[in-house]
Amino acid sequence: MKKITLSIVKNIKALSKNYVPRWIILLIDSTIALIAAFVSFFLVDTIDAQQELFNFNNGLWGLFAIQVFYFFAFKSYAGIVRYTSFKDAFRQLQTTISTVATVLIINQFLYYYLGKKIIDDAGVIIYGFIAFSSLYFFRIIVKRAYQIVQANTNSSKAYILGTDLTDVAIAEGIISDPKKKFTVVGFISEKKQAKKNKIFTLPIISVDQIPIKRTKGDSIIISSEKLIKINRENPALIQQLLEYNYKIYKLPEIQNWDNTQSLSAEVKKVNLEDLLQRNPIKLNKNRIRKTYESRTILVTGAAGSIGSDIVNQLIPFEPELIILLDQAETPLHTVSLFLDNDHPDIAYKKVIADVTNLKRLNSVFETYKPDIVFHGAAYKHVPMMEDNPFEAFSVNYMGTKNLVDLAQKYNINRFVFVSTDKAVNPTNIMGASKRSAEIYVQAAARNQLSRTNFITTRFGNVLGSNGSVIPYFKKQIENGGPVTVTHKDITRYFMTIDEACQLVLEAGAMGKGGEIYVFDMGKPVKILNLAEQMIRLSGFIPYEEIDIVFSGLRPGEKLYEELLADEENTLPTHHEKILIAKNSFRFSTENFKLLDEMTTSIENCDVENAFNKMKLLVPEYKQADNDDNQPKIKVV
Repeated sequence: MKKITLSIVKNIKALSKNYVPRWIILLIDSTIALIAAFVSFFLVDTIDAQQELFNFNNGLWGLFAIQVFYFFAFKSYAGIVRYTSFKDAFRQLQTTISTVATVLIINQFLYYYLGKKIIDDAGVIIYGFIAFSSLYFFRIIVKRAYQIVQANTNSSKAYILGTDLTDVAIAEGIISDPKKKFTVVGFISEKKQAKKNKIFTLPIISVDQIPIKRTKGDSIIISSEKLIKINRENPALIQQLLEYNYKIYKLPEIQNWDNTQSLSAEVKKVNLEDLLQRNPIKLNKNRIRKTYESRTILVTGAAGSIGSDIVNQLIPFEPELIILLDQAETPLHTVSLFLDNDHPDIAYKKVIADVTNLKRLNSVFETYKPDIVFHGAAYKHVPMMEDNPFEAFSVNYMGTKNLVDLAQKYNINRFVFVSTDKAVNPTNIMGASKRSAEIYVQAAARNQLSRTNFITTRFGNVLGSNGSVIPYFKKQIENGGPVTVTHKDITRYFMTIDEACQLVLEAGAMGKGGEIYVFDMGKPVKILNLAEQMIRLSGFIPYEEIDIVFSGLRPGEKLYEELLADEENTLPTHHEKILIAKNSFRFSTENFKLLDEMTTSIENCDVENAFNKMKLLVPEYKQADNDDNQPKIKVV
């Protein structure tokens, strides 16, 4: 018997995955309407003792025909019954009221001219109540049966954070969701003292009343809009919830919900980028469109995390052609697949090339004649460049020089150089090589014969970028730990890839040449706190389920990064998140000579001499005094 029952349930589940044809729903609705008409005639016509329940007459068929007409008029049979909502109830009410009103009007005409009616007026009202109740009740029964069959016994208990209209709508959507991934058990008021009211018979509790001891898998659901607001006004609240070890999920804004699928599919886990997301960036889209529209744009490092997102951000501004330049074959292929699938109308060319190969770059410029260059290709791993200083000089400095020289040769309109906060008071080869490149870009900007606007953008670490600490921590957590942090006090500036690339485009559009644009990165973040948050977001308890260990500072690494050199000041721009660094570098004859000598040394593969020239060019460079950091190059 048990096997038969399981088989029946299995078959019902299989059938429930398919939608019932509309004509069947219309047939069922018509049958319900016909039975309602029979019952109405029977209840009204009680004078005739011989009256039978199923008595066919012209009046009954007339009432039935009018009802079926309105089924077609309002397409009340078109909805998916298992997902019945208030809109479906309103549609059934429309059809029924329209039928009742039509019959009452016809009754008046028939009584006036013929002295009789289709059915007594009281019978019409009775019919309306019976028909609407039966039609809607049928849908509710089917919906409930579907929910029982499809019930997810592993659904987790969830609180909704907030009690405003959006939060109530989220709760209503989850409660009525047939694929119950979550079971709503209450609402959390953002106020310290919650009112003793209830919503959907569910309690409203304050943050202080949230139970700390709970079953594993309990969750808190929040709207994306509210998450941004809390991050801005009360970030300690999210931190408190994470410390209670709740899983936190977010939903997009209501207008972005996909009505074609279950609401459970819209619920996404909150990640670290969400917690660090600041106010939405307001871009001057008219200025940006005017700058990039119908232009040929070259993006170096286009297969990297920053370069690929710059490409993605450029697409809405409809450039004439985007040239994707990178030396990494497979990542470049991945970017091209994304463009082919998601943006088939965008014109692009993929070019495999090394920025250190001047002849190859010259052929690219000669072939495509770009109007704008975004230069993002670089080596960025600090310890790796400490062990391979020549590659840092060759790619980060010479690669930039090659592109700058070609930009001037081919009269490029704009050249946007993507730099780093590690170029400020550098303590490693990578930062020093990028600072040297900044100086060369600024030197080119001082060339009065040049028609190119040279612009430098400088920002800190980007969350989730290739080689960043986030994917590294994530992999360690997936492997069960421990998570490795270099130092308990180390801090870094962070922003999301989306934020960084939007600001790069904005700065590139506003620049007049020679500026170093510094982005507002917010407050620096302790890497230790970041590691703890990632562990909690993954559903584990730091130091208990996933340990954190300290490995010591790596070669060239310092405890904190700076966005401005000691002698630099900043000037505001029209954008609140973008400042101009007023550089104090002295462009003397001696320094121009150092640039030439450094270039010659790199071309001759004379690493030691290139290093010495770089030290004179960037006097603020000082090797980090770390226990494990032994200079890899002889210092003069």
